[in-house]
Amino acid sequence: MDSPFESNTDPVDICNPEEIGKEEIGKEANEIKYILHKLSDITIDDEFTINNDGNKYKLGNDSKIISKIYELIITEKLKYLLDSMGFKYIENDIQNKYPDFIIISNIQKEKYYAIDIKSTYLKTPTAINGFTLGTYKGYFKDRTSTKSIVKPYNNFIKHFCVCVIYSRDGIKIPVNHIIVREKWEIARNSAGSGNTCNIGSIKLLSDLLENKPYFSSDDEFNTFWLNYKC
Repeated sequence: MDSPFESNTDPVDICNPEEIGKEEIGKEANEIKYILHKLSDITIDDEFTINNDGNKYKLGNDSKIISKIYELIITEKLKYLLDSMGFKYIENDIQNKYPDFIIISNIQKEKYYAIDIKSTYLKTPTAINGFTLGTYKGYFKDRTSTKSIVKPYNNFIKHFCVCVIYSRDGIKIPVNHIIVREKWEIARNSAGSGNTCNIGSIKLLSDLLENKPYFSSDDEFNTFWLNYKC
C-alpha cells in the first residue's frame, strides 16, 4: 500500500523524552489518520442474514446487532491496512472495555492510538440519533487506571472514532457515510444517554461531515468533561 509517510519501526524509550520530537509524533498520528480514512472506501451491504440448519434469517435493523456487524467488517479491513503499513495492534475481545481496537506506536514504547468504531442511524435527513463516546467517569478521570480499559488512558496519544452513519429503510440499512474523527471533534457538552455517564456527540449531520467541532481543542474537551458531574 502506497503512503506519503515512512514509519520508524524502532520505538524510542519514553524514559528519554528528548529523543522524541513533537514532529515525529505528529507525523505518526497523521499516518494513522491516513490509514483510518482508507476505511471510508469500504463497501457495506444494506441487508444481512444468518444461516442456521439450512434456514436463512434476516437480521433487520436492531442497532446492537448492526453495530457489531460494522465493527467486524471495519476491524478486518483495518488489520489488513495496518499489516501492509508495518503497524502492530491489539484486538480487544472484551465488549465492556475501552477501546474497540488499539494501534501500537512505532515511535514511543507503551504508547498507543485508541480506535473506537461507532455507528448510528439518521433520525432525520439532517440529524443523527447520536453516538455515545465512552464514560466521563472511571478511567477517563483516573487516567492511570486499567479498570474497564485495555491500557491506561494516559498511554494513548490520540483517540480516534470511525463513525458509520446509516439509514433505516424497513429491514434494509444502507450506509450513508463513514467518517473518521478524533473523539473530541465529535463530542458535545451533554451526556450521551440518560441513565449512564457517557459523553454525548454532535447530532447535526452537516457539522459531522464538515468537521465543525463543538469544542475548539482536545484540551478544552478534556477540561469540560473532567469537571462534568454525573
